[in-house]
Amino acid sequence: MLGAIFVMGAVTFFLRAVPAILPTRYLSSVWLRALNYALPLCVMTLLVLSSLSLDYAKFDHTRLLCEIIALVLVVASYAYKRNVLISMVLGVAALNGALWLFG
Repeated sequence: MLGAIFVMGAVTFFLRAVPAILPTRYLSSVWLRALNYALPLCVMTLLVLSSLSLDYAKFDHTRLLCEIIALVLVVASYAYKRNVLISMVLGVAALNGALWLFG
């Protein structure tokens, strides 16, 4: 377990250091700029898909409605600001606020 933590830390450190290590010609390549453009949208899509919890054994329309409200606010915020952090905070706050309001 401790070894896995050290490996994850080393990989994270390496990935954080790559932009400082790589020459500028690699950093300005077309595929890396395309990845930099598409990656935030991919992260937001994964976060949205993993946050929608549909448990059919105990399905609750109120929970689904609250998740849809939060999802719409996150998508609108991301489309307007293009800031993943603001969209994530808004989504968490909107979901918790809607659950408190309608719960």
